[in-house]
Amino acid sequence: MTAFATRPRPAEPHVTFQDFVASRPDEEKWELIEGCFVMQAQPSIDHQIISSNLDRLLNDALERTAPGRIAVPNPAIDLSPTIRGHTYVPDIAIIDLAELEPGQNVVGALYLAVEIISPSDRRRLSSLDRRKIDVKLAGYEALPMCEAVLLVEQRAFDVTLSERTGSGWVRRRMTDPDDRLVIASAGLECRLGDVYARTTLARARR
Repeated sequence: MTAFATRPRPAEPHVTFQDFVASRPDEEKWELIEGCFVMQAQPSIDHQIISSNLDRLLNDALERTAPGRIAVPNPAIDLSPTIRGHTYVPDIAIIDLAELEPGQNVVGALYLAVEIISPSDRRRLSSLDRRKIDVKLAGYEALPMCEAVLLVEQRAFDVTLSERTGSGWVRRRMTDPDDRLVIASAGLECRLGDVYARTTLARARR
């Protein structure tokens, strides 16, 4: 996600994440991190292009390999009871279609989280003295059903894929547009350059 638009505000004990978000204008995007509501700024156009590319690539792959799953943009993921006081909004998440109900906007599980990184994601959260993206990565990896996390830089060809294995999490970084991005759990295999197609970064290489 993108930069903090406001200072984080502590969540009131009797106000749920869903209640708080329902009280805010539709165009605002919020997360709950370490018990504080954090609003996200409007993402850049390149950020949105990358998100659109991945949405298409992942859903095309899922239709072939796992039709019971779907990749959706900006769903709210409630990490409780694994980690309380945290509700994240990844740029894209793969979730289970069978778990969805009409009007639902928060789910408690995902198979894949995609975070398109902005400079603010590297800021340290004062309550934890850890970078925001590090806190979120650890949170995703703690979820029992999460199989992979994809971190995508938007200003360079640079992605890091974390995948769960029988012995823990394995991370792989790719920086060449011709590198093969393979996410086995999503059935995806493509060029890294496909993730950045039509961005200003990709067009500058022509």
